[in-house]
Amino acid sequence: MGRISGTVDRRKFLFASGGAAAVSLGGGPGLARALPEVGALHRLLEETPRERVAAELAGLIGDGLDRRGALTALAVATSRRVQPFPHVGFKYHTVLALQSAHLTALGLRGRERWLPVFWALDYFKRAQEAERRQSGWTMGPRPGPVAGTAEEARRRLTDALDRWDLEAVDPAILDFARLATPEQLFEILFRYGIRDLRSIGHKTIAVQNVHRLLPIVGPRYAPPLLRSLAAALQNHGYDANPAVSDLPSDRTWREFQTMLGEIPRNWKRGRRDDAARNGFVRTLREVSEMDAGRAAIDLLQRGVSAESIWEGLFATAAELVLREPRVVPVHAQTSANAFHYAFRHARAETTQLLALLQSAAFMPAFRRGVGAARSDLRIEDLEPLAASGGGAEALREAFSEPPGDPVSAARKALYYLQHGGSADRLVAGARRYLARNGRWSHDYKFTEAALENYREMAPTPWRDRVLSASMAYFTGSATAPSPVAREALRLLG
Repeated sequence: MGRISGTVDRRKFLFASGGAAAVSLGGGPGLARALPEVGALHRLLEETPRERVAAELAGLIGDGLDRRGALTALAVATSRRVQPFPHVGFKYHTVLALQSAHLTALGLRGRERWLPVFWALDYFKRAQEAERRQSGWTMGPRPGPVAGTAEEARRRLTDALDRWDLEAVDPAILDFARLATPEQLFEILFRYGIRDLRSIGHKTIAVQNVHRLLPIVGPRYAPPLLRSLAAALQNHGYDANPAVSDLPSDRTWREFQTMLGEIPRNWKRGRRDDAARNGFVRTLREVSEMDAGRAAIDLLQRGVSAESIWEGLFATAAELVLREPRVVPVHAQTSANAFHYAFRHARAETTQLLALLQSAAFMPAFRRGVGAARSDLRIEDLEPLAASGGGAEALREAFSEPPGDPVSAARKALYYLQHGGSADRLVAGARRYLARNGRWSHDYKFTEAALENYREMAPTPWRDRVLSASMAYFTGSATAPSPVAREALRLLG
């Protein structure tokens, strides 16, 4: 594509792409400015070079483009241009992190609300360049519909997923999405998103991502997202086909299904039990994947609520990140968040329970990834560290610590919360520093996962402890502002 510079040339491209729609945006009586439909906008984002695309987006924002249109175009562009192979991760985070960027934007004000969008756009252009170098892949033509009923389409989809058949799942997911309700579609996708322990939780994160984005994107632009998601669910790395193999990553799924009958039917009426929750955290420091699931079943048999078990999982994840604030342990928190999302949104009790058990099974794998690092650091023993000032000054001190001293950041945040500090202000600070200073997909993914896990916990001192521990990976004030954010603010200003 030739150089696109200035409003006139940009509009020529949009009309030539067949996607411009006249929208009245003011500027004088009878004057209407042309804004692109998503079909033209996503092509503009795909085809404009990285060094110029931020200016093009800023020009469209000046013309009246809203964040919903921009996010929809990004969701389509990332799904079309970056594949979930060979890994459901790495460059594919340009797809996976969109929900997090969206949630961050919702918590910001004014022009700062656009910063996560500019970050996501720049991250997409980097991922797109990586895909070009590695494979040259782009999404192929949309498969045509297959005649039949919704039930026949459901069987084709589940059969393809069961066989791990990448070629068959592509038309199957579009057929079922065309004939079924969104609830029926995601009842299947939630279940298959949690079925294996590969990709450090990215598959269930991928389902969560699309489930959150589809109401924004709408049915017209949903197909690329669904096709990309279906391919992600079929990625089994370098393993043999799991449908005809007995592989460690699939064993907990099969075994837990045979154990569901051991769980009382009234498990949803369990009692809150803080002592059992704390004991579960201690158990997860020692056991294997299968035994972690068995420990959760044992608690349900004893009448402990699923909410108490989830609080134990969130605390374990926060502790692992506090001990070793690196990318792999971060996924203890992001995967627990995604499994809990499936637990909350799936309708079938079997899927809800399997999400709980699979999330528990993941924790020992993350624990091994941390190894002996700060093994004496336990979340129940985290002590508050007094700040030199109170109130807002204490919070500023806490955010000044990461990434240099994550433990001090956690301790100062705990002091702030225990001495009447506002958790809402801490949350707002986490998002503002993230939007201005965050650079990587995990900055966004972790922050929003930790904040949502916090919101889903009962309002107790334990919840404040878990949130404080998450300071270990929050973006702090000491981190230099990102070049993307600086340029975006300049363009918007």
